[in-house]
Amino acid sequence: MVTITNFRDIGGIKNTEGKVVAREVFLRSGELSQLAKKDEQRLKENYRLGKIVDLRSDAEVSERPDKSVTDTEYIHIDILKDIHDEGASINDFVKIGSPEKSADYMEKLYADIALNQTAQTGYTNFFDQILSLKERESLLFHCFAGKDRTGIAAALVLETLDVPKEAIYADYMLTNKLRKTENALLLAQAKESNLPPANLKALEVALNVESRYLDNFYWAVEKNYGDCKAYLKEALGIDKEKTEFIKHRFLLD
Repeated sequence: MVTITNFRDIGGIKNTEGKVVAREVFLRSGELSQLAKKDEQRLKENYRLGKIVDLRSDAEVSERPDKSVTDTEYIHIDILKDIHDEGASINDFVKIGSPEKSADYMEKLYADIALNQTAQTGYTNFFDQILSLKERESLLFHCFAGKDRTGIAAALVLETLDVPKEAIYADYMLTNKLRKTENALLLAQAKESNLPPANLKALEVALNVESRYLDNFYWAVEKNYGDCKAYLKEALGIDKEKTEFIKHRFLLD
């Protein structure tokens, strides 16, 4: 998937009972603003893509709209709509000014996403799209880089399917490998624009993920809800009936 940054199928992972998450259903990536026709065809033919869920802000969508994929439903959910802080775009992180502040901001962002009501409503909508998937249809979900808003979405899907934490973190950390080329290009462009070293380092921190960011999401969830199962039910409305439906459809023996 050359023109889709940070792309992967999160199927094939075993859950705590030894069942396997269905392949070619849950696809995660970065934005689709550079999607080439050949990759559009692969998404349609290899994955039977039915829905694209864009978790970016209105500004991000306006600046770099996704390339359309024929016969596919597009759903926009602004996860950060009511989280008023530095933002989540490249320019926002450049302005932060130091790697320490950038890392601190990322940790705070994950806790904010966990507890913000609009973000919770957004993830509820995301699960509604999963619940309404047709048979043999896949869903691709993404934000800008496919690492934070998307990383949390992937973690929540895998939590619903009883995937162990170590596997959730393994998928999460794959971003640093899969975005390596793209990140190097962005950093080179920033360097050419004479960005000060501290700002450049802040950008480098923001372009990668660290386990402590996801740790902070879980910390906020557990502090306020007890555990992730309670969070899914109370904050996102994923009750026992919906959970069993998702497991029945998307777990294989």
